[in-house]
Formats: sequence, structure tokens, C-alpha cells
Amino acid sequence: AVESILRRAAQSLGVITQELGIALGPRLDDSTLERLDLVRLSSDRLLVALALRGGAVRTIFVEARGEVADSALHEVSHVLNERLCGLSLREIRSTLGKRLRDIGPNRDASELLNIFLEEGAQIFDAAIRPEEDNILLGQASVLAEQPEFASVDNMRKLVTLTEKRQQLAELLRDRAGTTGLSITIGNEHRDPKLENFTVVTAQYNAGPLTGVIGVIGPTRMPYEKVISLVTHTSQLLTDLLD
Repeated sequence: AVESILRRAAQSLGVITQELGIALGPRLDDSTLERLDLVRLSSDRLLVALALRGGAVRTIFVEARGEVADSALHEVSHVLNERLCGLSLREIRSTLGKRLRDIGPNRDASELLNIFLEEGAQIFDAAIRPEEDNILLGQASVLAEQPEFASVDNMRKLVTLTEKRQQLAELLRDRAGTTGLSITIGNEHRDPKLENFTVVTAQYNAGPLTGVIGVIGPTRMPYEKVISLVTHTSQLLTDLLD
């Protein structure tokens, strides 16, 4: 649900401003686990579904060591919910072993629980989406129609920019802790590939988490209009997600 809202916000902001809309989803490290479900996919393959506060859901596949009995599945699911719900993913990853060690379930449940004891950090780490997958873009074609991108060189820079998701994630993540509006123009950027661009962003809140919404465009842009729209969109997102 959060991803869908952010994608639509980035696309709408891009269309209204005639710039490239961009959004960075909240980093899930500090998301609170509300519910954990274990779902059998086959005799020795399980799906772990994590429901997080704010509506996000993450799924991880786990290989069991042999067939898992239904009773073990229910018992371990109950234990994990009892011990882990209400904690952030960061807390779970760092304290999982300590929280589960004193449990003495039956043999089948014990084998399944051992998977979480031995591989828990990796399992819950996999629930945190890589930063580059957390970037949502509007339509680059909106920018392509602007005169600054009539040259092949500038168009190439635009295409390269939209393909370098990790670099975009780093750019926006630096701004996630900045309250209010952030504007960088031309050579103010550390990355030379952005020297022909302006980036205007604002932070939004999703409960205890923060993300970034904004636009990327040429250094010549209607700043007053863009700033007003980015600020308004960030507030709308906060109202929807907080």
C-alpha cells in the first residue's frame, strides 16, 4: 500500500511540475513487526510473512530441514509472535538469539526454531529491501521534452541517472534526516553527473519512519512553483501515512 501511494505521488508530482518525480520509501530498519505468519509452500519450504506497522508486508522464503509437522508450524509461529511482535526489525536482528534461547518446544518445533536461531539475522535482514529497490520514479519522458535535453549528451546523462538506482538512493537517503525542504543546484552536487540538474526534495513521515519525495529537473526550473508543490505533496503523504 505504501509503495503504491509513493509511486502515484512521484508520477503525479512529475506530471504537474513537468520534472522527473522521485520518491524514496521509508527504510524498514525501524519498522515495527505487528504479525508474523509461517506458510507451508511444500514439505520442506516455508514462506515467512512479516506484517509491519503502517501496512508494509515483507515475505522471505526459508528452507526447512526435512518435513515440518503442522503442530510445529503453529507452535513456532505462536512463539515468534509472542516474543517478537512490537519490536523493530533492527531490534529483532540484534537480539533474536537472546529472545528465543530459553524456549523448550517439542522436537519438531525445536528443529524449526533452530533455523531462526541460526539464520535469524539473515532472515530478517532479507526483509529490508535494498535501497535501490526503494526508489520510485515518475516519467522521464516529461524531462526529455525540455530544451535542455535536446542535446545527445544531456539526454545520455538523464538516461544514466535514471538507471543508477543505488546512486539515486544514496542521494535521497542523505536527505531523509533533513526536516523541511532540500534544494541542490548544479555543481552543488557531489556527483558530477548531476551538474546539469537541480534536485528539490522534502521529507515525509510514515509513523516513526521517514522518506523523501521530490523532483529532479534542469537548473532552469520554476522554483517557486516546484517548491510549493513538493512541500504540499510531502505534507499530503505525511497525512496519509503517518
